Amino acid sequence: MNMKRIFCFAIAAAALICGGSQSFAEQKQQTAVQQLQRKAQEAGQRAASNTIEPHEINNIERRRTLMGKPGLLTYVVFLSKSCQPIEYFVAEGKCTSSEKRLTPGEHLVRGDGGEYHMDFVMKSASEDGTYGSSAPYIYCKTVDGKYKQWNGQYYASDYPIELTIKPIVIDTSGRNQQQH
Repeated sequence: MNMKRIFCFAIAAAALICGGSQSFAEQKQQTAVQQLQRKAQEAGQRAASNTIEPHEINNIERRRTLMGKPGLLTYVVFLSKSCQPIEYFVAEGKCTSSEKRLTPGEHLVRGDGGEYHMDFVMKSASEDGTYGSSAPYIYCKTVDGKYKQWNGQYYASDYPIELTIKPIVIDTSGRNQQQH
């Protein structure tokens, strides 16, 4: 009977060892995955701590949130070369740069390249169907629906701007006059 117990004990031990070796391999694999995850997390934390200007990232996120806000009003001052206010108005949304596009500026065209057919990079038409470029400018829509375009310096804010100098408005007749 002792022999029988020893035999059962040996079988149980062997099963435990065999089963344990699989668990050990699985544990080893999990440990390796956990180590990689820990190292990746530590690398991310090091990268974040090495960022020279984490506040710049926060500012970009705030700007994206602010500029995407429905009903945004932008207070805009167009400035002359000598920084004299030319015009002050409230825009619906934000001003946009002429450099921005909704469509790609180039596209691929497959064509005859002599011995082989190949892709050629071609300029795309802009949103209005024209090609080429113009001098940079900004444009926006006022709250009363007027289109404004300017190729000079400007100042824009989401808060009303207090001007100490009245803006100059150019009349269609060409005369300068102060805004009333």
